[in-house]
Amino acid sequence: MATKTTKKKKSSNRSSGKKSAIKQNKSKKPLIIAIASVIIALCVAAAGIAAHFNVIPTPYEFKGDRVSGIDVSSHNGKIDWKKVSKQVDFAFIRVGCRGYGNGKIFLDERAKYNMKHAQKAGVPFGVYIYSQAVNEEEAVEEAEFLLKHIKGYNVQLPLVFDFEYAYKDGKMVGRLAEADLNKKSRTAMINAFCKTVIDAGYTPALYASTYIYKLQINPSKLEKGTVIWVADYNEKITYGGDYDIWQYTCTGKMDGVGSKYVDKDYWYTNEKDKD
Repeated sequence: MATKTTKKKKSSNRSSGKKSAIKQNKSKKPLIIAIASVIIALCVAAAGIAAHFNVIPTPYEFKGDRVSGIDVSSHNGKIDWKKVSKQVDFAFIRVGCRGYGNGKIFLDERAKYNMKHAQKAGVPFGVYIYSQAVNEEEAVEEAEFLLKHIKGYNVQLPLVFDFEYAYKDGKMVGRLAEADLNKKSRTAMINAFCKTVIDAGYTPALYASTYIYKLQINPSKLEKGTVIWVADYNEKITYGGDYDIWQYTCTGKMDGVGSKYVDKDYWYTNEKDKD
C-alpha cells in the first residue's frame, strides 16, 4: 500500500509539474507572438525601403556625394592606368561588342589589358558591352559573354547594357534600327540582360541617351536595382527621370589616355548633389 501511495504522489507531482509548465508556456506565448510580429514588421519595412530606393548593394562604396570617372574602349588606345588612377574615382571598360551589321559578338581587343591594369592601379571598375541585340535571347547571350570574360578580375561596379543605335551619315542604321522594336520589347530585352546579371550576383546597369530613356523604353519597368546611366552632353542634364550616372561629355581630355578625347562621367551617391 505504501508503495502504491508513493507512486500516486509521484504521479501527482508530475501532473502538477506539467500543469505549471503549461501555464508558464501559455504566459510566454503572447510575448513570443509579439516579438515575432515586431521582427516580421521590421523585415517588411526593410524590404519596402529597399524597393523604394530601387537599389541592389554593390561591393564598392564611394567616398563622396559625386565622384568622377571615365568609360573606355579600344578606341582610347593604350591607357596608363597609373596616371589615370590619380584623376578618377572609377571607370567602365568595354569588354565586348555586337556588330550592327552581322550581329556577331567579339571581344574588345584592349579589354583584358584595361581590366588587368585598372585593377593593378586600384581603380574600381565596371564593364560594358555595346549591344545590338534585337530580342531577349540575344540580350541574355550578351550578359553571359560579359560574365564569361570577367572571370578572374575584381569587377566591383555594374555590368552595363550599352543600348544605342548605330549611325551613318546622320541616319540610324544596322540590325537594331531595322528591327523596329516597340517600347515593351526593348524594355523586356534590357530586363533579360539585367536579370541574368543579377542572378549571377552582380549589379546591372543601363547606358542610354536621354532620347532613348524618354522615347524608346519604359524606365519605370526596368528590373529593380538597375543603375541608370544617362548620356546627355549639355551644361545640365535634360533627362527628368531618376538617374545615377551622367556621361556629360565625349570630348574630355585626360593625361594617360592614349586617344585625343575620352568620355567623362559623374556618379551621384547623394540625390541633393545633382542640383
